[in-house]
Amino acid sequence: MSVSLIRSSEDGLLAELLGAVRAHEWLISLVLAYVLIASGVAAWLGEPSRISLSLYGPVFTLATPALCVAFLVGRAAYLTLVVRPARLSWAIVDDLCTNYLTRKRIINALPIIVLLPIFNSACTSIKSMIPLMHPYNWDATLAVWDARLHFGVPPWQILQPVLGHPFMSGLANIIYCGWFFGLAGSWFWQAFALRDQRLRMQFFVAYIVCFALMGNLAATWLASGGPCYYGRLVHGPDPYAPLMQYLRDASQHSSLIWSIRLQDMLWNSYASDGFGIGSGISAMPSMHVTGALLFALVGWRTNRPLGIVLSVNVVLIMIATVHLGWHYAIDGYIAVLGTLAIWRVVGAIIDRVDPPQSLCR
Repeated sequence: MSVSLIRSSEDGLLAELLGAVRAHEWLISLVLAYVLIASGVAAWLGEPSRISLSLYGPVFTLATPALCVAFLVGRAAYLTLVVRPARLSWAIVDDLCTNYLTRKRIINALPIIVLLPIFNSACTSIKSMIPLMHPYNWDATLAVWDARLHFGVPPWQILQPVLGHPFMSGLANIIYCGWFFGLAGSWFWQAFALRDQRLRMQFFVAYIVCFALMGNLAATWLASGGPCYYGRLVHGPDPYAPLMQYLRDASQHSSLIWSIRLQDMLWNSYASDGFGIGSGISAMPSMHVTGALLFALVGWRTNRPLGIVLSVNVVLIMIATVHLGWHYAIDGYIAVLGTLAIWRVVGAIIDRVDPPQSLCR
């Protein structure tokens, strides 16, 4: 290859990289502003070392190629079992190289791959500092509101006749923990998506705003630990003690109910002022429900069957969080209202930009 061709290729690559940066300027600005604010908060609290921007770096470093391989294997399996072309090997290679392993798709995903670990690391850092900013004193109030909204009965008691069996609790635990795979899958899907760039931008901007405003700001203002920690945070009778005792007993009969061990681990980390991936306790609002709803909103804009499936998942996630003692039902209701509001506002702002392609070119 001649020197001129090499230089031309390098110039083209540089232009595409700069184009990707410009296309993600909103996200870059949001993450940068968030990191600066989070660092300022940590400094104000006298805990500047608690802000980490690399906490999730190793996770994304492993997860991104693993998800890429999983997708490529799944696509090859689809071609093999469903399409069944005459020249299978050639068709697989051609499909992957033409449609998926393209420079445009990879470069378009790079800003997301860089930004998400930084944002998630800073977000977890702030979450772990909630007790330094506000005591966990909302649990008693939220428990009362929860019961009043459900005709004087705590929601977990309403669910118990149906879910109060080790098998059903194990199933609820699988659904709850499946959220993490759904989140990773949605990140991966939208990071590499090319079809609907407006939807892609709305998803990531809404994700950042939701976790910043609700997962940090609202979580600090309405600081609460959730039903599983009620007895450790509130003096007096614990209305959730029977639920937690049931879950502990059920976990002896089903290895699928590992939420109890996870709750104990998070509490021990909180009590020892520990800090790491997933650290920090916070119930209001439910970011599990927020994440699941964001998946569903993207699903509805993709196709109706996917929207229906992911909407059912939102309901199942909300039920699982209540049954497993992670959240009050009202945590989920507030999460739904807040997420829908943020989604609509972000969408409206994107639509008002002139031209709108400046957000997602």
